[in-house]
Amino acid sequence: MSIEQLKELFGTQEAILELVQLENGELALRHAASEDEPLVKIQFNDEVKALLGDHMPLIAQHMIQAALFALLEKQSNEWHAEVVDEKPQFYS
Repeated sequence: MSIEQLKELFGTQEAILELVQLENGELALRHAASEDEPLVKIQFNDEVKALLGDHMPLIAQHMIQAALFALLEKQSNEWHAEVVDEKPQFYS
């Protein structure tokens, strides 16, 4: 995903996101103070909900943080690859 795609998704380079619990019990990541369709939904089955208990929102938060970190790392690797893969104009 490119920076342009991220800008289109979030509207600007900066976005305030919130993790909320929906009426059906799913956890959702969305723009703060927005009722629009969430960017991500996380749903745990009943067995996992029982296992996680009150820690369910914290686990969902860590899952989303890991996904965002992976996305940023992927983008960073692509930027570095573009720089490294360019043929030098002059050799020393």
